[in-house]
Amino acid sequence: MKRQLVAFLLLALSACGGGGGQPHSDYYVVSFEPGRSELPAVGRTALSYATRDADRGSPRMVAVKGYVPADRSLAELSEQRMKVVADTLVEAGVARSIIRLTPQSIPAEDYARLGNAVVVQIERGEPIASPPAPVEE
Repeated sequence: MKRQLVAFLLLALSACGGGGGQPHSDYYVVSFEPGRSELPAVGRTALSYATRDADRGSPRMVAVKGYVPADRSLAELSEQRMKVVADTLVEAGVARSIIRLTPQSIPAEDYARLGNAVVVQIERGEPIASPPAPVEE
């Protein structure tokens, strides 16, 4: 009976939110000037919101997503932009070990609309774990 009570208490405590809560993500769009990889003022402002959010709690991962046209013609520019964003996050205190650079290949017509942006996705919460195995007496 004591084992079952201990198992129940541990399960109840883990459900109280001490484990980081449900998985969720917050997104920030960092804009760049066409053809440039320097971070403009408007992009720096968006990135400051992302770094402030990343400093709150412990994110599980920070994905830096740069758009690349399907023909890969501007892959180098996208890579430079993602690195600028990642380096700025690290300078602000985000651990480099949780940052992932993620190029996103998109059709040319979508690149014309989205290509001058890098998206910062901050993932939080713990992955959903399996319930513990029953304790046998």
